[in-house]
Amino acid sequence: MNIFKNARVDLGVTIAIMALALSAISFYRSYIYTKQQLDMTVTEVSYVTNQGELYMTVAFSNAGNRDAALLRVEPILWSNRGKKSSDWLAIVGKVQDDIPPTTPKMPTTVKAGGVEVVTLSVKLDPADVEGTVSSMGRAAFLGIRVATMNSDGNLYLIQHPVAKLQLDRRGRISGAEPAIHRSLSGFIKLDQPPPGDTLQSNERTPFVWADEHY
Repeated sequence: MNIFKNARVDLGVTIAIMALALSAISFYRSYIYTKQQLDMTVTEVSYVTNQGELYMTVAFSNAGNRDAALLRVEPILWSNRGKKSSDWLAIVGKVQDDIPPTTPKMPTTVKAGGVEVVTLSVKLDPADVEGTVSSMGRAAFLGIRVATMNSDGNLYLIQHPVAKLQLDRRGRISGAEPAIHRSLSGFIKLDQPPPGDTLQSNERTPFVWADEHY
């Protein structure tokens, strides 16, 4: 009988120790251990060329245990705009008065362990695209600009090409192809000019469309 009683006592002590250990681990992960991780993936770029409407969808995944702030998410165009050198310029025109440029409205928060999908809807005159100067041949480039802040208050700015708009011999838009094939960390400082990354198409490559400009 004493053997069984001792075994029950030992089992109870073991369970109590395990419960205490799990409680300590949970406390450590919740209040002491900090994991800052925010990943962004461009999932779709659609340019309704002849109507001048540009739409993008970007998914933000927070695999950390602290909330992350999205301060700004906007589409950009690689353009010289009368200057000697090209740079990224924000595309800010509204598609319609009742359609916000960004949904949800910025700034917003991506909760720890959560996902936030941001849609961008802006007006982009094809003449502005076709008037850009590129050293990449007959092409123009669309990109994305993202400003973020982690829970420590550190600020980050990312600019990266997402789509290459192909121009025909007349200099008019004829189609589009992806210029990004990976997810990006939301907590880095990156200013990437065209033509984008050199990876092969994969599961992180966004769906990209553009009408031929007639």
